[in-house]
Amino acid sequence: MGRPLGSLQVLADATFAPRSRFPLHPHREMEILSIVLSGELSHHGDQSHGTTLRPREAQLVSARDGMFHAEGNETDEDTRMLQLWFAPTQHGGAPAYFRRSVPQAARRGRHLVAGDEAMPLRSDARVWWLDVAVGQETALEVAPGRAGYLLSLDAALQLGQGRVLARGEGAQLLRGGLTLRASQDCSALWIDVAA
Repeated sequence: MGRPLGSLQVLADATFAPRSRFPLHPHREMEILSIVLSGELSHHGDQSHGTTLRPREAQLVSARDGMFHAEGNETDEDTRMLQLWFAPTQHGGAPAYFRRSVPQAARRGRHLVAGDEAMPLRSDARVWWLDVAVGQETALEVAPGRAGYLLSLDAALQLGQGRVLARGEGAQLLRGGLTLRASQDCSALWIDVAA
């Protein structure tokens, strides 16, 4: 993603090398969602929380009036994670931290990660984890006044009758809808924001 889309300011697909980390650093007035795709991500903050996230686990740091945190990979294997930064629509207040797992059992369908009844994202946005099975079609729709961004996480996804997204590739959708198809079971991230 080259530039902001609605309140989504940053979408980073990053890999932490073994035993590497970002040292303690500040954030203010930003909603920061991290989702682990492989490996383990350690997170430590000045709000008395420390945790380790594993694949299909997510955390939301609502920086609000300001906070410090550090994160990294304390293992001997690579860690791949996504980090999404959203500009908040509500400002101020004490920082907050939330954690959520994406269901492993079904491995099919849509799973709300952040926004609405999931982790309380203080931005007009929703983030969905999509599990797409071979032979299954998944329909995505962008409502008027909204925009969407689709990111293929681990395998190729066909968009409608045309474009194919390879692992790690994304596509912006500004109106209408599309149907996803997969040649193998795979996962994707669907981000819905106010345009």
